[in-house]
Amino acid sequence: MACAYATLSLLLSLGKRRKWIETVITVLDTLMVALLFSSNGAAIAVGLLGLRGNSHVHWNKVCNMFGKFCDQVAASLFISLLGSITFLLLLLLPQLFRLKQTT
Repeated sequence: MACAYATLSLLLSLGKRRKWIETVITVLDTLMVALLFSSNGAAIAVGLLGLRGNSHVHWNKVCNMFGKFCDQVAASLFISLLGSITFLLLLLLPQLFRLKQTT
């Protein structure tokens, strides 16, 4: 979803520079960053559930039985978090440059 949005955002930004398009892209970028971080949080919560289990509902740990799978999940969560941080930086850097130009 974020990749498709980034492609659409890139295509919109290649056209004529209009103030309202830049504002819409900035608002949608902020929304996309929020969605990315919230989905990372949900995925990490499920990963921790697989790692530790939940004794209250009698869900057992699964990482002690499927070690390779849990290692792959941990690596994918780390890479996803790096991608989210990169997207956040791509959102913040143009805003910082815009602030420098106005002062």
